[in-house]
Amino acid sequence: MFLIAGVTTLWVLSSSQWVDRKLSRLIEWALTRYASLDIKDYASLLHLGGDYRLVEFQVQEHDWLAHKTLAEARLRDEGIVVLGIEREGGTYLGAPKGHRRVLPPDTLLLYGRVATLQNLDKRKQDQEGDVQHQKAVDTHKEVIQEEDRSSKEEN
Repeated sequence: MFLIAGVTTLWVLSSSQWVDRKLSRLIEWALTRYASLDIKDYASLLHLGGDYRLVEFQVQEHDWLAHKTLAEARLRDEGIVVLGIEREGGTYLGAPKGHRRVLPPDTLLLYGRVATLQNLDKRKQDQEGDVQHQKAVDTHKEVIQEEDRSSKEEN
């Protein structure tokens, strides 16, 4: 009986917006007082709404990216930005340059359109992977052109 009452109470509290607001204020106050973190809404800062996401991508031996340098991969041409690389053992390379080689089991922090990131996750090291890369590049060019047209219409 106590277990059911406890679970019900936790469920009610966890779904309450009032409790959520109060806990958010308490956490923000505690972080401000006891930590030197600059609290920001990173989802808003990175415009993570709509079609864009920030993801961690763990590179496997058979992945299209494995053993390529960032320059060879040309992910920017697809609209994907590599924000960082975490190496095995915990070394983190922030804002990596093009000469960095992607090695399994690196974990990449990537920012880009959802469909493009999903395609990259499925892409293998073969000719079809290269074809998929070129299709992603072409699609990104179309997206940029559409964004440019929309921007001109707004102005």
